[in-house]
Amino acid sequence: MAERRQFSRIKKRYLVEFQALGRTCCGFTHNLSPMGLFVCSTYLPKPGTPLSMRIKVPGGNKFTMGVKVVRSYRVPQRLARFVPSGFSVRFEQAPEEYFQLLARLFRVAA
Repeated sequence: MAERRQFSRIKKRYLVEFQALGRTCCGFTHNLSPMGLFVCSTYLPKPGTPLSMRIKVPGGNKFTMGVKVVRSYRVPQRLARFVPSGFSVRFEQAPEEYFQLLARLFRVAA
């Protein structure tokens, strides 16, 4: 199958909190890109669900952004060690600080 991604991903594990159906849920980022990210979590929102998400990075920085769920994926228990369960989101609103973080991680001049 041909690769459909427009942007490369970088694997990083940051704590994520998001609001879903009136409750706060947690997870971890699996990979990051300029257009979205993949979150490993036990709670899997349905595709199309808008979320308010906060990412906590080392150094005490927190980024709050508006996202929309693009895809949810739960793997069978036997594969959980090898393939992450979680969901992909696309950014609706993202702060400039997030893109500066990506520039540092990708080692691109910002």
